[in-house]
Amino acid sequence: MSGISGEWHAVMASEGERELEYRLSLAGPEDTMRGVFFRSTQEAVLAMKGPAAVTDILEEGGGARGFVDFFAYPTKDFLRVLKRAAWLLGGSVGGFDAAMRVLGNLVTSSFLGSLLGNTIHVLFTGTPRRVLENLPMAYKLMMPTGGGLSVVWLGHTHCRIVFERDFLPRSYVEGSLEAHLKKAGARSLRITGRLTGSLSSEYDVSWEP
Repeated sequence: MSGISGEWHAVMASEGERELEYRLSLAGPEDTMRGVFFRSTQEAVLAMKGPAAVTDILEEGGGARGFVDFFAYPTKDFLRVLKRAAWLLGGSVGGFDAAMRVLGNLVTSSFLGSLLGNTIHVLFTGTPRRVLENLPMAYKLMMPTGGGLSVVWLGHTHCRIVFERDFLPRSYVEGSLEAHLKKAGARSLRITGRLTGSLSSEYDVSWEP
């Protein structure tokens, strides 16, 4: 460790941290994430905490420094990087779970402006409904070993998103969905996630037209 202080961290782990630890315990060597997740997390931490913090989080992920956006890297490494990043940011934004939402938002915003994001931008542009309709296809591209994602429409501006065998913590996913949908123009956005199994979850999403 670089010695960057994590003194804000409470003795008792938050719900979000316990969830991340559990998902980390279930990740195997065959589970991978695209490099864009790592690189965008680096950029978010650099912007908020500086280069020393970036070195700190990368040590948690095996010490790698360069990531190719579309290459696949171990999920375990990413979850360790994400956990350390949330520790470092938590004191500034209100705790581990709040930091995870901020990271989900910032990492997604960085991705949308990346070369990979620009390459598949058609999946992430248009109205909020169009973005959500394209979400299952985007998920297949971004999560090479993910279990799948489906969208169930409950109204014109109301849906339920179902994740199966997904390793990302709920608070991170909520932040990511917020970034995608606000960029598409969603107003009065409401996102509520809940666990439905060991690696499954669902999110109730609604917004004003």
